Amino acid sequence: MVERKHWPMEDSVQGTSSAVLEEIFYVTSKRNTYYKVKLTEKGLSLQKEHNGATKIETIALGDIIGCRCMRSKRRNTGSCACRPGASKSQMKLVESAELYQQCDELDMSAYLYIYAYTLKKTRMKVTLRRERTTITLRFRSFDKYEDNLREASRWRLAIKCLVANVPVPKNLMSPSHGNLETLVGACPGENRKLLVLVNPKSGPGRGRDTFQKRIHPILSEAERSYEIHVTKCSNYAREFVRTRDIYQWSGLLMVGGDGIVFEVVNGIFQRPDWEKALRELPLGVIPCGSGNGLAKSIAHAKKEPYDRNPLLISALSAVKCKKTSMDIVRVETRNQILFSFLSVGWGLLADIDIESERLRAIGGQRFTVWSVARLIGLRTYKGKVSYLPCNKVPTTENMENGNIYHKDYIAENILSHSRSYGDELDRCCAKPESEPKDFYNTFGESSNDLNGYDDNDMITENLALETENERRHRLDSFYSATSAKSTYFSTGSASSYHSMEDDNSTEIDAENICNNQVMYGPSSTLPALTSQFSNCWTTIQGEFIMVHAAYQTHLGQDYFFAPRAALADGIIWLLIAKAGISRANLVQFLLGLSSGTHVTCPGVDMIPVKAFRIEPMEGTSGHITVDGEEVDYGPLQAEIFSSLASVMTP
Repeated sequence: MVERKHWPMEDSVQGTSSAVLEEIFYVTSKRNTYYKVKLTEKGLSLQKEHNGATKIETIALGDIIGCRCMRSKRRNTGSCACRPGASKSQMKLVESAELYQQCDELDMSAYLYIYAYTLKKTRMKVTLRRERTTITLRFRSFDKYEDNLREASRWRLAIKCLVANVPVPKNLMSPSHGNLETLVGACPGENRKLLVLVNPKSGPGRGRDTFQKRIHPILSEAERSYEIHVTKCSNYAREFVRTRDIYQWSGLLMVGGDGIVFEVVNGIFQRPDWEKALRELPLGVIPCGSGNGLAKSIAHAKKEPYDRNPLLISALSAVKCKKTSMDIVRVETRNQILFSFLSVGWGLLADIDIESERLRAIGGQRFTVWSVARLIGLRTYKGKVSYLPCNKVPTTENMENGNIYHKDYIAENILSHSRSYGDELDRCCAKPESEPKDFYNTFGESSNDLNGYDDNDMITENLALETENERRHRLDSFYSATSAKSTYFSTGSASSYHSMEDDNSTEIDAENICNNQVMYGPSSTLPALTSQFSNCWTTIQGEFIMVHAAYQTHLGQDYFFAPRAALADGIIWLLIAKAGISRANLVQFLLGLSSGTHVTCPGVDMIPVKAFRIEPMEGTSGHITVDGEEVDYGPLQAEIFSSLASVMTP
């Protein structure tokens, strides 16, 4: 029998925050080791005690996305469905009928799984990445499952309140409070679902598969329910958002490239209640397209290591319930009014964007291939560009060759490494039988990469800790065959993954949408497209290689177009390259787009403006794009409206 140790109440590890909950847990992989686990307003503190030695590590609260209460599932439950010849329908029936009934009656423990994605240095010690961390707290001090579940639920409630930034109900934290239903019902959460719009043809065409395998598990861990709709044709998302009751959802999450974001944004501005929609419904994007400029710009603004795992960083934005303001640009042509979140282009970059569509199957590499083609057959465009200069511009931030990661991220007490392999926690609705063996490795490195880590790392695998009762022997041990191989299922609601089918009565005929439908939004402060400007404007006339305006830092994952831009700074960054620039300088320009050094190329001017107008010469032809979508070739003017929309951020 192991004597239970008591941990006296004290301030946090650094003496700056008092504990909300604390408990002694025993590590399952070492018999003579125990942990003092403390939950504070800053995160989860793990104090390891081993043969008199003490080591402390923490998981920051901002890295925790959710937690779930589990119970051990009876071993081999449903094995009958795996017999030779069993159909998929039989397997699904076994899952739904037995998963929540056939529990392990010998194990009265309640398991609290805490999911976090912590920042960790890569092997090169230069960049950072987000890595999945799972902490398992096994509550087994009582002989009844309900009693252990009550203790686990108390921790779950406290964690969820802290993550959601709402007050922890102190009256429910006392062990004397024994009402399990009250503990479960007090957990904060969004009653409305996320609306997920999936473009199955974006980029290489793997949007639907990517969401199911890579994004759904993270939403499930954070208990963010959602309703998914797959777009069926061009402008489907635009018409969907325009016509539906979108306030039944808590946010709009788009799975695809910048094209589906463009549709959703303009669908919102076709609603008379556009102000309310933009105010109440943040926009999120899962990058599955060729460009993915908005997703990269959001991560860049929040200094997240996007390039290491774009899908993970964007998925974390959808579950952390954080949002920030974003500028929107009103674009006016001869025939229509549009609202843009990314860029307006005329000339070289617009040609590359539109003409490379025939190479969409190769993904983002299509831009590189077509850049070479356009350099060989370089074009010039005659016309006039006018702009309203911006008087106040933020100071340039110090950067080293585009490196956006700051030393502030390197914390001594960040949990070094923890991972769960091969578990099937709450994955029943995500077709676990079809998930790849290295499913969790997609969020970090492969399992083979673990071999070289420092042995001093406190946590090197899925950390499973359990409580102990000093008045009785252990009910069982994780060293036993039964408990070591058991699986667990959630005692809460099942995963919310499902595919919604549109009712035939509300079928969207998006192919016949007319671009001349009424556009709402803020009224323009500019003169008519055919009118002259005041003396405050600057006009340049002649031949141009390109004119490109951007209001986000990135036009694509590797296009660091406007290094000084911010999500909501009220500035359009207008890049002008006049005819006469050499091909060598253009090559330098294109190569510098990935690092932001292109703005220093001779013959290239980057001008901060509030509004601009492009007027191609009559009788000429070419491409003009808005957020990568081609619009009618002709006069165009645009102005920025600061902080008009909001986006989900990690």
